Amino acid sequence: MAAQVDIPVHAMVRHCSEVVRERLAAQGNCRGIVLGCGSGDEVVYLRRALGSTRIMGLDKEPRFSPAARADRCVLVADAEQLPFPDESLDFAAAFHSLEHVSHPGRMIDELWRALRPGGWFYLGVPNRSRLIGYLGSFEATRWQKISWNVQDYAARLRGRFHNESGAHAGFTRQEILSLLEGRFCSVELLTEQFLRFKYAGRLAGLALDLLLAPRLIDYSAPAHYAICQKGPQVMGGMRQAGT
Repeated sequence: MAAQVDIPVHAMVRHCSEVVRERLAAQGNCRGIVLGCGSGDEVVYLRRALGSTRIMGLDKEPRFSPAARADRCVLVADAEQLPFPDESLDFAAAFHSLEHVSHPGRMIDELWRALRPGGWFYLGVPNRSRLIGYLGSFEATRWQKISWNVQDYAARLRGRFHNESGAHAGFTRQEILSLLEGRFCSVELLTEQFLRFKYAGRLAGLALDLLLAPRLIDYSAPAHYAICQKGPQVMGGMRQAGT
């Protein structure tokens, strides 16, 4: 049964806790990291929800909340050079942080190195193929949502709708699969599952079914989500590529 944790976090953090708990059910006090953890509140939430004192968050900027500092669960570090030994982690999570690093492949290679065989990686990234974004950002104002979408389409028209150009673009479905499938033995897209989790009780069932139809979801989903498992195999040339 999911633990009740009174810490306000995004729906993807709550979803991650449920997905990871299912896969690490037999493992107590699991060791995990959150890459690009921001304030660190999501790390505090995961520690409470998963009943573990060995979950840490890292970010390049020390903007940590009082709760995260009090829990001593955050540190300043580079996601492309993780301060963890090989095969020392049970899981890793990246909540809309992969699109902000200079070399996404290198970040994934680093966490692959630090994950134990059989370890899990939960990932959420903006969907670069989205028609409209930010509607599900319940904490944002209507004006902010309109402004952000205008900025996205302006970047598209200039041919600069790419993470490298500073746009909050993210990755297409195929782009994220290409990054993950060469590195992990198992990759499961959770986009539909997550959106049903997030909007349950907020959207009528028929409207949600329409938005998540196979021919529409790659354009209607504002973000993509996935869960990946590290196998015992060596990545070989892919690890050195850092693509």
